[in-house]
Amino acid sequence: MNSYRYKITVEALTGAKGEPVEGQTLSFEAANHDDLLGIVERMRARLPFDGDTVASLGIGLKLFSEIALMQRNDPMFAMIRPALNEFVRALKQRSAEELPKNLGLLL
Repeated sequence: MNSYRYKITVEALTGAKGEPVEGQTLSFEAANHDDLLGIVERMRARLPFDGDTVASLGIGLKLFSEIALMQRNDPMFAMIRPALNEFVRALKQRSAEELPKNLGLLL
């Protein structure tokens, strides 16, 4: 299967009480069959959330859904698959309703 490769980095900026945190990062590589950066760009143009919220939603959803797809035979992921598919369909429908009909699909 062809896939894009990404380096994902999460850096802690503050703790739960707002205190600065330095030097705490998590970095890993992930493959995905979709262009994640393009998806987030299209989502930012279509959804009524701030850019960071849209990026979090898009990246989190696509990373999770890729694992669910790859592990579809695992009972844990089989259980969530119908709800995940319904959520993605609703997200696509919502964004399609908010823009002109001639624009393409979101995810």
